[in-house]
This record gives sequence, C-alpha cells and structure tokens, in this order.
Amino acid sequence: MKGLWKLVVAAALALAMMASPVYASKIAIRVANAGPDKPDNRTVKAAKIFTHTLNTLSGGEVEATFYHASQLGSEQEALEGVQLGTIEMGTLSGGPVPSFFPEVMVYDIPYLFSSNAAAWEFFQSDFSKKLQDAFLKKTGVRILATTENGFRHFTNKKRQIKSPEDLKGLKVRVMQNPAHMALVQAMGGDPTPIAFSELYMALQQGVVDAMECPIVLIHDMKFYEVQDQLVLDGHLYNPLFVFVNEAFYQKLNNKQKKALDEASHRFAMAHCGFNQESNSTALANLAKQGMNVYKPTPAEIAKFREVAQPAGLKFIREKIGDQWVDEALKAAAEAEAAVSGKEDAIVKETIAEANKALAETK
Repeated sequence: MKGLWKLVVAAALALAMMASPVYASKIAIRVANAGPDKPDNRTVKAAKIFTHTLNTLSGGEVEATFYHASQLGSEQEALEGVQLGTIEMGTLSGGPVPSFFPEVMVYDIPYLFSSNAAAWEFFQSDFSKKLQDAFLKKTGVRILATTENGFRHFTNKKRQIKSPEDLKGLKVRVMQNPAHMALVQAMGGDPTPIAFSELYMALQQGVVDAMECPIVLIHDMKFYEVQDQLVLDGHLYNPLFVFVNEAFYQKLNNKQKKALDEASHRFAMAHCGFNQESNSTALANLAKQGMNVYKPTPAEIAKFREVAQPAGLKFIREKIGDQWVDEALKAAAEAEAAVSGKEDAIVKETIAEANKALAETK
C-alpha cells in the first residue's frame, strides 16, 4: 500500500507541476473607467475589442476586466491607483492628468483642432510620443494609446447660450483641470470642479447650473433629464488615455507586452469610431427628449474663439512654458494639413473598422 500511495502522490505532484505554469502565467488586469456601464456605450464596446484582442494575442495568458461607472473611484482616484500600482490600468479622460503632469494641458488649448480626423492624426505625431515619454518619466505611468473622448459642449438649465457673454454668472461644472477653469472664467462663468460620478446629482440639486462634456456622455448619462439647453460650441477637444502602471507593464514578457500594446491600439481606434457613430444618434435623441440643441454660426464660433483661445493659451503658457505650447500648435497644424480634404472619409473608414473589430469578438 505504501508503494501505491507513493505512486499516487508522485503522480499528483507531477500533474501539479505540469499545471502550475499555466496558472502562474494567468495575469489579471483591472481597468478603471468612469463612463456608464451600458451595452451600447462606446467605451463598453471598445472594451470588448480590447479584451478579445488581449486574450487572443496573449494565448489566454492575460485577461482584463473593465470596471465602468467609476466602480474603482473617481478619475482622479483611479489615476492615483494606476500610479501606485493598486490598479493596473485605466481608460481615463484628461481631466485629472494636469495635477500629475501639467504639460498635458496642451490638449486643453481651446479650438486646437477643427476636426476629429485632425485630432486622431495628432495622436500619432512625434510630439504626442514626446509627451508620452515625458509623462512616463515623471509619473511612472505609461500611456499605451490616446483616443477620442470628443469635442466638449456647454449645457445648462437657465438660458440658451449663443455667445460667451451668455455664460456670465452661471456656475459651471468642470473637470479637475485648471485650464478648463481658466476657460470658463474668461467667459464670465463660475467654474466648479465636481467628480463625474457626482455630476448628475449636482445638476439635479442645483449645486451647479451648467456643465460641459462630449455629446455621447450628455446622452448616455441622461443629463437631458436635468439640463434643457445645449450649445454645440466645441470649445475643447478632450482625449481619453489608456494608462498602465509601468512597473506592472515591465513584469510582462515580450509576447504579453505586444498583446497589451495591440489591444490598446485597437481600443483607441474603435473608441474613435464608436464615438463618431454615436454622436448623430445621440443628438437626435437629445432633441426628442426635449433638449434645445443650438448650433452656432461660424461668426458666433469666432466670437467664442476670440474670448477662449487667448485666455487658454495665456494660462497654459504660464503653467508649462512656451516650448510645449508652440510645439503642440505646430503639430496640430501639421495634422490639419495631413488630413485636409479627407476628414469625412477617414471618419467613415474608422467607423467601419470599429464595427468590423466588434463583430470579430462574437
């Protein structure tokens, strides 16, 4: 019996040794996201592409779980978690980033881009890579990809906004971003930073009168229930970053890093496409829900720009210096030139590619 028992134990140990590398190689990633957890949401759909790509290319060695709707804390708290390594990754807006890395405020230059396609081209520029390298060196957080959060627009429940003067006296919720605060102040508004997860209640209770964010979020977060005026002024173009803790990233082997890199790039592409696809649908539904949607004339947009851009540039130059600002303006102009005349075609192609990638996950 002892001999048989030894054989059984030996066999069990052998099986355990064979199985252990498989379990040891399973790496779990938690991804923090502030947007809503709804099946048709742009980030939720892009997340499916991310997890499918990561699982496929890593051979099942790396698995990611997205925690939407600020389940892992506000964007500020989530980015702190990624920096500390208590959260592996985050798909977060630029809102909280300046407190970690002020140079990112170049993305907050009012009217930096005239089209979505130009912004996407800018994300691939040498300047963008330089910014990412500097961010990594200072924070210990790697930016794997940059994607579209979207052009930002003002909403309120007091009056229709057709000019900067119409913002005077309104308490406007802004992200935890000093450049955004400076922009609202220049227009006569009272900027009030509030965490995105607390925004609906703040609007409902009258803590703030107005807010500003991309169209899709206005729709998906049902802000039309507590706001009835929307002006498509597009004062800022807001990126969404794919962050990863650098110490965690460096623990991955080359195959796993490549899988994570590709998954992040596909997430970024898809997020751009889904955001554009959602905008037209969202705008139509916002009108159906009783929201008054106003599109300013070119002359009115020029007035917004005249007030917003100088104030934004002055503030940002004071905070991060002329070199970063000048290089960003140059890179933006080059991006505009590169996509000139092809903007609509690029958007259509990106939407098609995003939907193709989503279909591959089923």
